[in-house]
Amino acid sequence: MSSAIVVGAGVFGASTARELALRGWDVTLCEQYTPGTVRSASGGDTRLSRVAHGDADWYARMARAARTRWLELQEETGTRIWEPVGVAWFAREADGFEARSRASLDRLGVPYEWLGPDDACRLFPSVKVDDLAAVLYEPEGGVVHARRATQLLVEVGERAGVRFEGRRCVPEDDPPADVVVWACGPWLASLFPEHLDLKVTRRDVFFFGADASWRNAPGFCEYDAAYYGHGEIAGLGVKVAPDLPGDEIDPDTVERTPLPSWQQAARSYAARRFPALADAPVIGTRVCQYDLSADTHFIVDRHPEHGSWWLVGGSSGHGFKHGPALAEYLADCIEGKREREPFHALGARSGNAGLRTASYG
Repeated sequence: MSSAIVVGAGVFGASTARELALRGWDVTLCEQYTPGTVRSASGGDTRLSRVAHGDADWYARMARAARTRWLELQEETGTRIWEPVGVAWFAREADGFEARSRASLDRLGVPYEWLGPDDACRLFPSVKVDDLAAVLYEPEGGVVHARRATQLLVEVGERAGVRFEGRRCVPEDDPPADVVVWACGPWLASLFPEHLDLKVTRRDVFFFGADASWRNAPGFCEYDAAYYGHGEIAGLGVKVAPDLPGDEIDPDTVERTPLPSWQQAARSYAARRFPALADAPVIGTRVCQYDLSADTHFIVDRHPEHGSWWLVGGSSGHGFKHGPALAEYLADCIEGKREREPFHALGARSGNAGLRTASYG
């Protein structure tokens, strides 16, 4: 039996550990904190799940496959982790990211609605659309309860034979296994600085108090304005997240207290796009981080000096939704059933694949 050590119990690591165990591997999963820790990129309350990725069919296909895996995990565990509320994209231009996504959804046979601005008003209790060209609505989109989903991946993996070890693992330990997967999220950059071009930057998220009319309102993304969020879910409030450039941080030591400037940015956007929220109180906050690659593509590649080590990360703020499907792709690469995609390779990167709502920074 082949052995694997997976370092990091975020969504990429937990999914990979479970997948390898289901394939008959002897798997150990190492995590320095605890599955679902709020210090990780996977420890947030919620994450949007959407297929639209501009003209990047590879990611669109994977996101849809992952949606199926999330629903299977929900069914297997009897735990609600998926909210089938849909996702709306506010298109400021008729031929921008949303139009490119529309063409991709057509190629892949994914259902969607291309709505005129006034027609999109039915999706939200309050929305201002006078500056929009259209709204791309994905009815199959939704929201994943991220922290609980990550914890469930670990729990299901343990039932499949994964051994969980609560400890910090570093390259100097030279972990003894046939394969080592370093899926360390924002810690990957500091563990392998000579091989990775990653920035770890903060993001502040806000939840606004709203009445019951916001229950089950869709998720939303505004690509050009760099904001996203969702309606009232599980009593959290209406989520409004600025996806603006943030300061570089250390995920171990950063104080997770939101910045007033970010709160003002979220409030200004909420008031402009959703007028009914103009005076809504902030009832919850979260400070998280992105591990950003230079071009927004993921990193999935062998270590150049340790052929049995795989470095996996660069989720770039859009990785969570892909977790269980990315694990299948990675497991296939590890087992030699497929080659990793060239755009996931280590090394210098240029350009911007446009896979998330804000640029590198």
